[in-house]
Amino acid sequence: MANIVLAVRHGQRQDSVDPNWESNAQRVHDPPLTDLGRWAAWRVGRRFAESDITIDAVYASPFLRTVETADEIYREIGTEFMLEPGLGEHRNPEWFDSEPETLPYEQLADRFGPLRLDHDPYLVPEYPEPHDDAMARVGDTTRHLVERTNGTVLFVGHGLTIGGVVRGLTGSAVQADAPLCGLTHLEHNGERWCLKFSGDTAHLDQ
Repeated sequence: MANIVLAVRHGQRQDSVDPNWESNAQRVHDPPLTDLGRWAAWRVGRRFAESDITIDAVYASPFLRTVETADEIYREIGTEFMLEPGLGEHRNPEWFDSEPETLPYEQLADRFGPLRLDHDPYLVPEYPEPHDDAMARVGDTTRHLVERTNGTVLFVGHGLTIGGVVRGLTGSAVQADAPLCGLTHLEHNGERWCLKFSGDTAHLDQ
């Protein structure tokens, strides 16, 4: 079982700064990162590279913004990553009128060399999805992956992912914080999971 869990929210997404995104996008709900978003994701990777933490496994949501974030982190730590839809975005009917479209995994693998396709997804979200169901889904996915990973595991996802990871391991998401490219750190003390910090962005101040 993993003894350290790290979770990072993706960087700034293109549709947050482009008012014409919806009218021009091929996949309205799957925007890429902005230049600032890629820089922030790279800074997360630098933080890991400059620390004494060795990351043994990386799982990312299959949305483009999270895959790009994982790819930027890979450039600094050299750990390949896998896709896990159970960590994906909340299928909120107030945001989406149907299941949000993402690129096929094979196309993502062709575009991102560090992406491995040898992981069988644990849980595939269903649309529509109440918030509590989405949190429980991420928590269930988190526990499943943690039980099958030794050492340190990194999850790259969304705001929902951070809350779901923290609640799934500690039982509460009250202290979870999810700014863009914020880092959350949990450790197992031999008896239970402890939240060391959540939403830390010190790496973005440099």
